This record gives sequence, structure tokens and C-alpha cells, in this order.
Amino acid sequence: MDPLGPNTKMIERALDLAATRHRVIAANIANVETPGYKAKVALFDEELDAAVVREREGVNPRENGNTVVMELEMADMRKNELVYRVFIQSLIQKTRIMRAAISGGGG
Repeated sequence: MDPLGPNTKMIERALDLAATRHRVIAANIANVETPGYKAKVALFDEELDAAVVREREGVNPRENGNTVVMELEMADMRKNELVYRVFIQSLIQKTRIMRAAISGGGG
């Protein structure tokens, strides 16, 4: 039994993937002026999704057959909330730009 609770390995893997993604993005930014540099992509979401699927497949159902793991569901909800907020902020920014353009740039 894991003293830190269930799914610790999956959480550790997600943190590793996030750190890798951060390094890849930082390298892309550092090379923004490098001739011939090809931007790299860390397949964070695909790797994380695969890890979650593996974790869920390994869950033993409760007596009633339920395989819901609260920690995984809460992590999915937080991830989705962050994605939602990013798109909302993008939409708000686009609306501000359109309003500024319509009003002649005066805000």
C-alpha cells in the first residue's frame, strides 16, 4: 500500500511529463532566432492520457462494480477547468480587440 495514497505513481509520471514539456517549450523559446531551428513538441497530453488509461485499467472494481477513482476524476476536472479558462481568456481578449477596433482604438 502506498503511504501517499492511490495513484502516486501516475501523479509522479504526470509531474515528470510536465517538467519535460516545460524544458521543450523553454528550448523553443531560447531558439526563437536560431536559423533552421525546428520547434519541438512534447506529447504531454497523449502520454498523460495513456498513463491515466493504464491506471484506470488496473483499478479493481468495488463490490458494486464501480471503478471510479476520485483522485483521477478530480485531476481530470482540474485539467479541464484550466483548458476552459485558457479558452475563455482567449475569447475575452479577442472581444476586447474587436471592441477597440470598432470604437476606433480608444478602448
